Amino acid sequence: MYRKFINFFLLILPLALSSLTIPAQGQTSDFNLPDLGDESYNAMSPLEQKQLGEKFYRQARTYMNLVDDPELKEYLDDLGNRLIEGAGLARNSFTFFMINDNSVNAFAVPGGYIGVNTGLLLTAKNEAEVASVLGHEIAHVTQQHIPRMISAQKKNLLPNLATLLAGILLGGQATEAAIAITSARSLDNQLTFTRAFEREADRIGINVLANSGYDTNAMPAFFQRMQQANILNETNAPQFLLTHPITTDRIAEAKARAANYPHIATNDNTRFTLIHAKLSVMNADANDAESRYREKIRKNGTKFTLADHYGLALALLKGKKYKAARKETALLLDRAPDQMLFRILEAQIASAEGNNDKSLKLFRDIYKADKSSLSAITYYAEALAHHGNYAEARKVLRKAVRKFPKSVLFYEKLSQAESKTGSKMESHRALAEAYALLGNYPSATQQLNIARTFASKDDFYAQASITARIKEIKNLAALEKEK
Repeated sequence: MYRKFINFFLLILPLALSSLTIPAQGQTSDFNLPDLGDESYNAMSPLEQKQLGEKFYRQARTYMNLVDDPELKEYLDDLGNRLIEGAGLARNSFTFFMINDNSVNAFAVPGGYIGVNTGLLLTAKNEAEVASVLGHEIAHVTQQHIPRMISAQKKNLLPNLATLLAGILLGGQATEAAIAITSARSLDNQLTFTRAFEREADRIGINVLANSGYDTNAMPAFFQRMQQANILNETNAPQFLLTHPITTDRIAEAKARAANYPHIATNDNTRFTLIHAKLSVMNADANDAESRYREKIRKNGTKFTLADHYGLALALLKGKKYKAARKETALLLDRAPDQMLFRILEAQIASAEGNNDKSLKLFRDIYKADKSSLSAITYYAEALAHHGNYAEARKVLRKAVRKFPKSVLFYEKLSQAESKTGSKMESHRALAEAYALLGNYPSATQQLNIARTFASKDDFYAQASITARIKEIKNLAALEKEK
């Protein structure tokens, strides 16, 4: 199954590689978006870009190891949306997702889909460095780099084809020479465009970083560290450098651009350090993680570091040492009682200990404090379902799918809650939306047809809305087949 995804990805790999990059930009606030009449739109229309991005993301959900942890997803969404607004774009106009992969890398796909490996977040020293990568990826999308590369490749298609055909007709060594010439010409053209796109994304990315309130010096700092890692370990260079070629000139240019902006004091990195700790424990052995964080705390002496104690508490929970985990979490809550990550951890420990009444109350309090939080909604809905309170879960999830219309998980949970409360029609409609998001249009249509059988014949609105949605789904399926 993973091979099928790789085969699909290879179709856009030469383009995706040009889109995988990092950070920097000029001081003006305009982003010089491509003219709607330029060649990039002839190569790939906005609708085609959207469709490609959606298809890629559906495949990624199936074949890539995406992180589904609510707190990690919410952190990346919040960071991404802050940058999106800094770029002068609407919130939620991009989709950010995290891949559980220790290699240091990130990439962008047309349609506004940006993936980030967990390894990049673990390698970054602060949030501004992560933001510099994302800002650069955003620039690749807004500047239409993949469509522009497609347009350029179309221009070179006939000359390359002519060379190749001539070689084939002549035969022998001429064929080999023609292939070599064609490959070299294609590579040279691609590298020329890639370098140009990198410079453009650097220029715009750093402006996004500045407009979002981050220290622009984070960009060259991250570049420099990646380059140093490559020098020290040439046989095992960071994957980031394979898709984001960094030169001394590029670092110098990033430093020069950063100097054009007012210095911004380091942002509050508390949340970043906590997320960093959570990631470090996620794939680690519980005992190893516990030992590592106990050693960090010992070295800190009397200095209390939230991230280290949070990492220890997570490791203790993972190792099922609940009493010790509760003790660490209590220390954290004494110092930061409103920190949602600590409150969620407290509720998770109660749940792991079998104290379901306490965990439900804690998750309810978290939800009441922030009803728009992805994490709060997810955990509260799960706790309600675990308690058998599907009526309340349904209320929460109906609101959730309006706020997060791309969440397959929320539609699946809503389908279950609707079914448990006897709302068969709504249950099948919710499941249909989950299938549609996954690109499984036949199953989505099937669920809508079932939903229609549960709709009262007198309920003309329900009948009409289901019929209209079936038509929309069929149109989406037809468009998919055309590609």
